[in-house]
Amino acid sequence: MQEGVNSLDENGGFVCIVNQFGHVVLSPKTEGVFQAKKSAEAIDLRKNENAELADFVTDALRAKTGVRLIDLEEGSYYMAGAPMETLGWTLIGVFSRDMTAKPVEMLQESYTQIQSEAAGLYRSRTAGTNRMAVVLMLLTAALLAAASLVLGKRIVKPLNLITKRISGLSESNLEFKMEDSFRTGDEIEVLAESFAKLSHKTVEYVEKVKKITAEKERVSVELQLSHDIQVNMLPNIFPAFPERGEFDIYASMLPAKEVGWDFYDFYLVDDSSLVMVIADVSGKGIPAAMFMMASKIIINNISTMGIDDPARILEAANRQITSNNPAEMFVTVWLGILDIPTGKLTAANAGHEYPYVLRKGGRFELFRDRHGFVLGGMDGIRYHSYEIQLNPGDAVFVYTDGVAEAVNPKKELFGTNRLAEALNKNTEASCKELLENVSEAVGTFVQDAPQFDDTTMLAVRYLGAKSGK
Repeated sequence: MQEGVNSLDENGGFVCIVNQFGHVVLSPKTEGVFQAKKSAEAIDLRKNENAELADFVTDALRAKTGVRLIDLEEGSYYMAGAPMETLGWTLIGVFSRDMTAKPVEMLQESYTQIQSEAAGLYRSRTAGTNRMAVVLMLLTAALLAAASLVLGKRIVKPLNLITKRISGLSESNLEFKMEDSFRTGDEIEVLAESFAKLSHKTVEYVEKVKKITAEKERVSVELQLSHDIQVNMLPNIFPAFPERGEFDIYASMLPAKEVGWDFYDFYLVDDSSLVMVIADVSGKGIPAAMFMMASKIIINNISTMGIDDPARILEAANRQITSNNPAEMFVTVWLGILDIPTGKLTAANAGHEYPYVLRKGGRFELFRDRHGFVLGGMDGIRYHSYEIQLNPGDAVFVYTDGVAEAVNPKKELFGTNRLAEALNKNTEASCKELLENVSEAVGTFVQDAPQFDDTTMLAVRYLGAKSGK
């Protein structure tokens, strides 16, 4: 699109595109009011100090404007705008008034030159009679007047016709075409040819934009359907186990794109065992989402088949994933099994982030557990389980790298220290409130910087086997 816009910058005319916020998003100009800037630096042309320009841009975003003459600091320009309804943007054509005034300037220069020559002739023939001088001057004036009338009609009439044709352009007919009346052999013909070339390229550009927009809408629908499927596969009803008072659990996922590639899961395999999983899939888009769903199903199936050791579950899952992984994708996983009657948490880590552990009355601290290799990276990998004894009031928080690696406008990482501060804001909070505190801290830190990775979190607090239903 930028190449198309740049190619139209010639002979005093160019095209720029303004989005629905009045920002110039595409332009061949590197300075001035029509310079394209980043959104954080862009100025809303609808609020420009130049009232004529502000009104013109406002009208162009709503409907076709026709041709207007607008004065800017760098000069006067003929402008015409037409909205791009599909995008909500507008296409603005700009042509310097100086270019249209060149024929008149040439006429004025010719007049001055002829007058100068006549004056010189008069002075060189001062020896002649005054009557002859008067006759010559009157004749010269008559000839200049006649020439001015002829040239004026030759210049003004084609210009008026060009303006009329441009004003007659509509959404169904955006192309300005050359006519015989424009072929004057001078700057008028150059101006008309420039408009015709500019118009033709604009029509081609608009057609390309329509095709791109249609394809984008189709992809958006597919991504939305994939997102709905993905969300419905994750536990999303809370409280998840209202009849169980021995623990509190909550999880959330905010995808960076329409379809995320993180996932979490938790479920009871029997009355005394709670399985918790959080994972981060390599890659992005729909392929990563499909790999995510397959990995989730594999881990779920293995953990519900009687295997109660997280390390053995990860080893079995790794064998299944690597046996049929032509895309060579992988997934990092933290898997824990909480023995509800005793509070013993058995866990294993396949290349995932370190968890945070809270002891009642203390603070959340990073627990540097033993890492194994990622699932799907290599067959035959061995994993190791470890145990954490949870007492009533203790909690565990796990997350994906999209939380700690969130970036603010200064390209700074959120980091594990800020994450610990957010968790320790209220250590007595419910698991839902813990995740909300972290989300609020990340949002305040990131501000309006784009999000490049999912932010997925899970927290569980052990309340004790005797806490009741």
